[in-house]
Amino acid sequence: MRILIISDIHANLAAFTAVLNRTRDDRDWILCLGDLVGYGPDPNECVELAAEVSALILGGNHDLAAGGIITARDFSSHAKKSLKWTGSVLSAANRAYLSRLEPRHKYPPKAPDPILLSHGGPEDPLWSYVFSEADAESAFSGAGFSRCFFGHSHLPSVFIRHTPEDGPPRLTGCYGPPDMTVETGGRNDRFLLNPGSVGFPRNIDEAPSWEGRFHAVSRYALFDSKTGLWQFKGIEYDMGDTMERMVEFGLW
Repeated sequence: MRILIISDIHANLAAFTAVLNRTRDDRDWILCLGDLVGYGPDPNECVELAAEVSALILGGNHDLAAGGIITARDFSSHAKKSLKWTGSVLSAANRAYLSRLEPRHKYPPKAPDPILLSHGGPEDPLWSYVFSEADAESAFSGAGFSRCFFGHSHLPSVFIRHTPEDGPPRLTGCYGPPDMTVETGGRNDRFLLNPGSVGFPRNIDEAPSWEGRFHAVSRYALFDSKTGLWQFKGIEYDMGDTMERMVEFGLW
């Protein structure tokens, strides 16, 4: 089965629809790793579209804060500001939907070795970031899984805990440029894989800017559940209208 892996849409409908349109013929299933809302100007539209097309959606920290499950006490000032605005426009039905999302799940749930899906690092799926090999070591030590797909950091990345037949285990990690592939099947190695952010990538070459708004970048991944092949992907799209409305609403 060909699975589209997305995360951190953050109410950016233009980016979300660009990814869906590009992958229309390349996917059978969609898994969303959370944060449908926050930062962007289209929270209702993104919640409703994600619910329509996704087989499974995790709840990110922005989602659960918008749903009233957690507070925004530990959010950055920018995130608090966007959450306040989001709350002012979010429909009651979408707020209730977000409140029911879970930040961690297993997929498929009854498989002998399911993939662990986690919004953030699996040891603390709402708040843990996995940026470095040291972060990845903590994640591997704190939860039992062969493969974990996670988001939250907005950085496409892969961390692998290699288990050779002779010699001690070792851990490697790297940034995931578009079209880089990772083979996750048929080995004893363990994997942490982040598709990056659909709505607001944070790697320096792809982070949104006012000057580059007409050629913004959205990141995602494609995963083949039969072969275990993961492929990082990216697409350029026009963010001009989105950013203009963010300025208008005080979100930029």
